[in-house]
Amino acid sequence: MLEATKGYDQLIINGDLQDSYSVSRFTKYEQVSWEREMAAVDTLLSAFAAQYPDVLLVDGNHDRPRFEKALRSLLPLEMVHVIEYLSGGEFSAIRALIKRKGYGNIRFAPIKVGRHSLAWCAQEGDLIVTHAEKYSRVPGAALRGIEEWLSDQHDIIGLEPWSVLVQAHTHALGMFPWRSGKVLVEQGCMCAVHGYQLDAKVAGRGQRLGYVTLEQVDGVTDLSTVRFHWLDPVLKAA
Repeated sequence: MLEATKGYDQLIINGDLQDSYSVSRFTKYEQVSWEREMAAVDTLLSAFAAQYPDVLLVDGNHDRPRFEKALRSLLPLEMVHVIEYLSGGEFSAIRALIKRKGYGNIRFAPIKVGRHSLAWCAQEGDLIVTHAEKYSRVPGAALRGIEEWLSDQHDIIGLEPWSVLVQAHTHALGMFPWRSGKVLVEQGCMCAVHGYQLDAKVAGRGQRLGYVTLEQVDGVTDLSTVRFHWLDPVLKAA
């Protein structure tokens, strides 16, 4: 993927750079230690920082939230507050790693509402990228719901006018024009299938492997450049 995107001056990781598999609530069919996973994350961050002048990281539900939810469910609140104090108010292993390595060209989703941070959402020019925890079996339904929520909340969040929405989380692919000249995109994913995705519940839509690229000039997206790049579908279960 890095070779295929040479020439681009920004990389956006739209959540779930890590899986936090070892603290997942799902039934585990594989053994993936926290140390092994973070070693892989470290390798990726090093490669990203070396190739792209600007790297933007959006929080996915598998990043900080998965670990923080597990922590809050297992420990008394006072112990959580102690850990929060010792860590400088941060439960993100990725942020700790980036700070330790001193990657100056890697940053995080900057939207704040009062004392709250919308780490799952970012705006770059007229592009909005989200890792909203919204899903639907109906193609496009999650995208429409997120677009409606953003439209209702744009004054609270402080969004500028936008034309492209790219949503992660669903692992599905979809792209279609929407009202007021907007384009809504489900970006697919870049991960193997886990065992819990193949159980007898037969839920959800099959994931599509790939990534999205687009081009902007002075923060304005050329809509004709928004495209999905397919990855080799041979990548199967982990």
